[in-house]
Amino acid sequence: MTRIVVSDERQFDGRDAAEMWTQVADLSRFGEWFPVHDATSMTGEVPQVGTIIIVCVGRRVDPADAIRLEVCEWEAGRRFACDVRDVPGIDEGLFSVEVDGAASGEATVILRFVGEGEGMFGRISGYEIGRRFRLALSRLAS
Repeated sequence: MTRIVVSDERQFDGRDAAEMWTQVADLSRFGEWFPVHDATSMTGEVPQVGTIIIVCVGRRVDPADAIRLEVCEWEAGRRFACDVRDVPGIDEGLFSVEVDGAASGEATVILRFVGEGEGMFGRISGYEIGRRFRLALSRLAS
């Protein structure tokens, strides 16, 4: 087993933390800022621990290839974390999104993934996760 750790962050000048949190914490709109081909949130009115997001990362939207994210931590206004299942080459993982804010109107979004991978497939998946993190932070900036 190989430990896979991927982290990226970006500071957003002129945008406050509440605005950024509103954007990333609406799990029904996850696919609008995170680069996946399809995202389905199984949420109620308010996301909470136990909420499930099913995402398809390939061009083919096939439920058999879907990745399952289940919210395991929720700190409203600040961060959430999801258990990740069904990523090729990765046995288990934890994906987190954190929003930090400064009084001066700057917000920082931190994306992090920690998991256990299997050899080359795990390393390739780790690289792909990092690429998607960079794209997600670019989408949030626009």
